Amino acid sequence: MIKFFQQKKNTKILRNMNNYFEKDSWVNGNITFQFEKKLKDFLNVNHNVISCNSGSDALLISLMLNKKPGKNIYLTTPISYIASASIPRFLNLQLIYIDVRKNNFLMCLDKLEEFLKSCPKKIKRKINGIINVELFGQTCNLDKLQKISKKHNLSLIGDCAQSIGTKFKNKSSISYYDYASTSFYPTKILSCYGDGGALFFKENYKKALLLKNNGHDLKDKSSCLKIGMNSRLDSLQAFVLLKEINQLKKTIFVKQKIFNFYQKLLTKNKFINKPIHFDKNIKSNNYIYPLLIKKKYRTKFLKSMKKKGIECKIFYTKLLPDNKLLKPIVKTDLTNAKKCLQQLFCLPSHENLKKKELIKIVYSFNKLKF
Repeated sequence: MIKFFQQKKNTKILRNMNNYFEKDSWVNGNITFQFEKKLKDFLNVNHNVISCNSGSDALLISLMLNKKPGKNIYLTTPISYIASASIPRFLNLQLIYIDVRKNNFLMCLDKLEEFLKSCPKKIKRKINGIINVELFGQTCNLDKLQKISKKHNLSLIGDCAQSIGTKFKNKSSISYYDYASTSFYPTKILSCYGDGGALFFKENYKKALLLKNNGHDLKDKSSCLKIGMNSRLDSLQAFVLLKEINQLKKTIFVKQKIFNFYQKLLTKNKFINKPIHFDKNIKSNNYIYPLLIKKKYRTKFLKSMKKKGIECKIFYTKLLPDNKLLKPIVKTDLTNAKKCLQQLFCLPSHENLKKKELIKIVYSFNKLKF
């Protein structure tokens, strides 16, 4: 079976671990701060960088840092992993979902502008920011998104769990946000051997450090200076990530080759659409290769590919607002998102795919009949 994801397990990293930790601590070790610096340098961002326990915690701390009196509403997309909405709701924040672009899976910036123009004043004055999800390694026109946020005095938060290494106008997409979060979950393009995450922000470094360390600093663990949480990245995971980040450029290069291979060789047909053309200023990390297929053929397609030994994947089976606990404070038209969700599926595109496996995927795809 050609697996959709392949779990990483570098035996050399695991062997070297034992020797390294003869001299460093399992928690808050020097290796953690080395990784944070390496990540900041790799992305070439001016933001502060703090590692934490997960991408979900990174988003949680970002929202806590961005807290403002009387402002408890965020605008976001209806298509994403649950945490993009459940984390704000965990903090008793309210959500309004903005539809995606037609035949696409990213937030529609035109619809975002339309909503903000027509939004009732009693709602608008409570909106604190925009949570933009960079799905499958893709992003939107970040210049336009920044202009919208500044025009309406809104904070800009990037859920970049899937887009580490993605660039807009040759700068890391993270650079365009007031706050951004990413994940190092084992399936991600930069991953550790467990849970891990990082947040990026411009101000309040000390406050962020306190929030992720149970409210105390690293020198005095007896004094609670802030009500916080325990969300440290284990030194073991930092060790793995410090090694893995050295391969990230190569990984992104390989994934670009796989993307180009699919784009060139997958046969066009009237039932399946390849990824929609994105802004030419975007250089994606190509984390996932998504496709849209007519709703009535999707199940048949997935079963046929599975019979041929190829694991394809439907990432999201339900819109976020269709969850009872994640309902919006204001309902909006999500026609495009509903259609997209019924048609969206993804082909295997991890960096360890062999050429013969890619050829098999393309051959099997092109031979399918509906």
